[in-house]
Amino acid sequence: MKVSQPVRQRTAGPTLLPCRSALLASLRGLPYDDHPVLDAAGELAVLHQVRERTPAAELATIDRRRAQLMRAIDRWVILAAPVPLATADEHCETLGGLVDRLARASSLAFVELAGAPDSVFYDEWVRLEDLADSYQRLVDDLWAGVRSLPY
Repeated sequence: MKVSQPVRQRTAGPTLLPCRSALLASLRGLPYDDHPVLDAAGELAVLHQVRERTPAAELATIDRRRAQLMRAIDRWVILAAPVPLATADEHCETLGGLVDRLARASSLAFVELAGAPDSVFYDEWVRLEDLADSYQRLVDDLWAGVRSLPY
């Protein structure tokens, strides 16, 4: 006699999206689990670092690659995240856009301002932490189904 296994519903437990600490580690170039969002985030951080030293005439190539990475993140999230509830509020930006802003803030805080006075570095660190908190809240809301992303 064959016994069938019960079908499990997806709950608001662990998500398929990386947590804020894994994302911040990938932005700093530290080791992280293999994940397409973390791969794209790490490359975005490098592109922001390179962008600061690139002549204005050559920025289009970097910005085009950044746009490709942001779209790749957005496509992955659309496929991986549960369908939001009909009453879900739409977030003001895509997850790819938020990760790009995090990559920029990380580049600024850890590379460009490395030798800056403590007060300037602290202000950027606070900005980076606020963005990371926003990312984590958005990920949690997406998996709970109470938030949707713009297309």
